[in-house]
Amino acid sequence: MKIKNWLIKMLENEVEPSAGHIDLECLDENKREELFKQFGEGDENLTKFLKTAYEKNAPSLFCCSGHKVQSAYVTLQVTDENIELLRKIGRVLSKQDVITNFNDDHIRGKYVDYRSKRVDTKWLDLAAQIMENPELFDDSNPTIYYHEEFTQSYKPFGFDLKKKILNYLRKKDIKKLEQRK
Repeated sequence: MKIKNWLIKMLENEVEPSAGHIDLECLDENKREELFKQFGEGDENLTKFLKTAYEKNAPSLFCCSGHKVQSAYVTLQVTDENIELLRKIGRVLSKQDVITNFNDDHIRGKYVDYRSKRVDTKWLDLAAQIMENPELFDDSNPTIYYHEEFTQSYKPFGFDLKKKILNYLRKKDIKKLEQRK
């Protein structure tokens, strides 16, 4: 049974978008606030950005403050409802040396990655301001750092097979539970 559980966990990490992520929707406001601070890694700009992005229906998938050693980055989920706002943010931020890349991943789906060329995190505060009041910002003439086209991810060999194996292993668990009733 230990091997089966280990195998299920390993396959989940390789083929499922939610593996290792926390669903903030199911948490109360206090716990959510606590997690924004934790994910913000002590950086007020990142914490504010993550909270604002969540409130504007653009949840974060990954983020790093850079720890004043490397540049900060954030990755947000893209939906039909938030794509125009995320594009505007990218166009405005391109003028602040922030690279924007839209991706369509075989596991995570559509997402946008914002990555600064600088070490500071002031751009995250600007991005939060853009989300809160997009009409106040000029997004015309983005620089070469803005890439609007979705890049398709490479689907690794065996991905579909791993997904089928995972589903098979889970069905076996469900059948055992039903037989016990």
